[in-house]
Amino acid sequence: MAPENFPPPAATSGVQHTDAATAAVNDNNSESLKVPKVGMAFKSEEDAYEFYNEYAGKIGFSIRKSHSKLRPDKTIYKKHIVCSNEGERHTHSTHETLKQNAETRSRCDARVQFSISRDGVWKVQKVVLEHNHYLASPDKRHMLRSQRRLVESDKLVIGHMREAGFKPAEVFKFFKQWHGGPQNVPFLRVDSNNHIGRERKKYLEVNDAQTLLEFLKNKQLEDPSFFNAIQLDEEDCQIANFFWADGQAIMDYACFGDALSFDTTFQTNKFEIPFAPLLGTNHHKQTILFGAALLCDETTDSFIWIFNTFLTAMSGKRPVTIFIDQCAAMSKAISIVLPSTKHRLCLWHIYQNAAKHLSHVISNHPRFLADFKKVVYLESSVAYFDEKWQELLIAYDLVENSWIQTLYGLCEKWAAVYRNDSFSADMTSTQRSEGMNNVFKKQFRKRLCLSELLVKYEKCAASLRENKLDADFKSRKSTPIPYVRNLPMLKTAAESYIQGYFILILRNSSNNNFLSSANSVLKSKM
Repeated sequence: MAPENFPPPAATSGVQHTDAATAAVNDNNSESLKVPKVGMAFKSEEDAYEFYNEYAGKIGFSIRKSHSKLRPDKTIYKKHIVCSNEGERHTHSTHETLKQNAETRSRCDARVQFSISRDGVWKVQKVVLEHNHYLASPDKRHMLRSQRRLVESDKLVIGHMREAGFKPAEVFKFFKQWHGGPQNVPFLRVDSNNHIGRERKKYLEVNDAQTLLEFLKNKQLEDPSFFNAIQLDEEDCQIANFFWADGQAIMDYACFGDALSFDTTFQTNKFEIPFAPLLGTNHHKQTILFGAALLCDETTDSFIWIFNTFLTAMSGKRPVTIFIDQCAAMSKAISIVLPSTKHRLCLWHIYQNAAKHLSHVISNHPRFLADFKKVVYLESSVAYFDEKWQELLIAYDLVENSWIQTLYGLCEKWAAVYRNDSFSADMTSTQRSEGMNNVFKKQFRKRLCLSELLVKYEKCAASLRENKLDADFKSRKSTPIPYVRNLPMLKTAAESYIQGYFILILRNSSNNNFLSSANSVLKSKM
C-alpha cells in the first residue's frame, strides 16, 4: 500500500508551499503534472474546474466550488474553487444535533481564485497550494469526492441492469469487472447505490396514485385492449382494490381459462397489501398469467369485487375449476359470484399449512409428509381414501387434531379422488404454485409502489410468454418418434399434437395391443 502524504507541522501552516505538497508534485513529475499558476487562462468554468480537479486527483485531495462575487448586472467576476477541507462545520441554528457525523473540515486554505472577464475568460488570480491535512495515497485517490463521477451512460447501464433484476451489489460488481478493478471505476459503490435510491424516489408515495394513473393511461395507448379497474374507499377516496389485465392475458384466458388459480399470499409492495395473480396453464402445460389484483383487505366484499371485475374483463366467461388457498372469505365470494365453478384448494398451500400446524409431528416423524402426500393423491375410490386417511391419523396420533379434522371436512376440495368430475389442466401440481412463488419473490425483491409493481409484473408476464414461444418453435421444428414407427395413426398424432401432449399420450397408451387395435379400427373406417 502506498504511504500517506502527511501534512506540515502546525507551526508552518502559514507557509504557502509545504514539503508535503512539493513532494506530491515531485512524485507526479513523470505524469507531466500541470500545477496551477497565476496568469493561466481558461475558456469556461468547466475547463477551469477540470484543470484544478485533475491536479487535485494527482496530488490527493478533493475540491469543491465555493463563494462567488457578482457585478451589479448579476454577471460573475470572481470565483473560488477550494479544497474540500476548507472552512468548518456550522452548528445548527435552532437545536443541538444528537448524533453528529465525523468532521471533514480542517480550515484548509488551499484554493485557486479566478477572475472572470465579461468575455467569459477565466484567469487564475491567486493560488494557494498548502494543505493542513493528510493527502490521499495513490491507491485511495479514486475515492475522493471530486474524482468520482457517474455519467449518463453509466446511469443508463445501471438502469438496464436494475430492470433485468440485478441487485445493487451485483451492479457494482459488474462495473469492477468491466473496468478491471475498483480503483478504475469512476465512481464508488455508494454513488451507484445512491443513484438507484434516487430513481426509486421518482415514485414518491404522495404522488403514487397520480403516477399510477399516468402509467395506466400510457398502457391503454400502447394496448387498446388493456383493462383496469379501481375501487375507491368510500370514506377517504383512497385506492382500495385494483385489478388489471393486458390484451394478451385476455386472449390467453379465452383459450385456456377453463382452470384458474387465485393466490393472495404475496405481499410484495411497500403498502404490504396482498398481490393476487390469476394463473392458468397453456397447451404446453406452462404457467400463464390472466391478470392480477391488489386488495386492501381479504374480506368477502373485496373478493366479490375482484371476481366480478375479472368476469367483466373476460367478457363473462367463467372458469370450470378454480384453485385457491384455504380462505373462508374467498370461498364465500366464489359461491356467490361463481356458483357453477368447481372450487378446489391448492395442494401447495395445504402442504405449507401442514408444515406450520403439524410441525411437532414432522420433526418427530420424517416419513409423515411422504405418507400424507401418498394419501392425498389416492384416486381408486372414496372408500379406499377414507380407509387410508384413518390409518394415517391413527399411525401418527392425529385423530383428535383440530386442524386435521377441519382439513378432512374440506377433502372434496383437495383430495385427488374427488377431482375427476372437473377439468384441472394439471393445476393440482404443487410445483406450479411453488415455481410461481419463486418467480415473484425474485422479481419483487423489494417493497414496490403501485406503478413499479405493474412494471415488474409485465416483465414476469413477458418472460412466461417467451417460454411459450420457445416451446411453440421447438414443437413445430421437430416431430417426436412414436414407440411403434409403422402405425399411421401415431404418425398422424405426432404431426397433429404438440410434443408434450403427444409424449403424454404415448406414456398413457404404451400397450402396443391397444395401439394395433386402434390402428385397425382407423383403417376399417377409411
